[in-house]
Amino acid sequence: MKKTILRLAIGAALLSLISTGIVSIIGLMRGWETSAQYSDGFFWAGAILILIGFISFRGYSYSSTGGLPAKMDSGNRANLWAADAFRGKIFLVLFGISGLLLLGLSILASRLF
Repeated sequence: MKKTILRLAIGAALLSLISTGIVSIIGLMRGWETSAQYSDGFFWAGAILILIGFISFRGYSYSSTGGLPAKMDSGNRANLWAADAFRGKIFLVLFGISGLLLLGLSILASRLF
């Protein structure tokens, strides 16, 4: 359990760092000069990450009956659906935390600079 939380925290921090780098590169290429422009960029990047996490959660929460073998018993089928739902929750947490970090960076960029 502790390893999973640590992996999620490290993954979210790395995803936020990569997203921050991408927004900064886009800002430099487009000639952003004010902190409000960077704040807007970080805000939209955070909103997009949260949306990706929510979409992945919704996608994994629906069970697909077309790909399951007909002779699979109900216990194995339930375990497969539970694993899919857990995978969707992991993506939701990962992208959600990263998005919230970027939203916080957006607030910091607008207030401090």
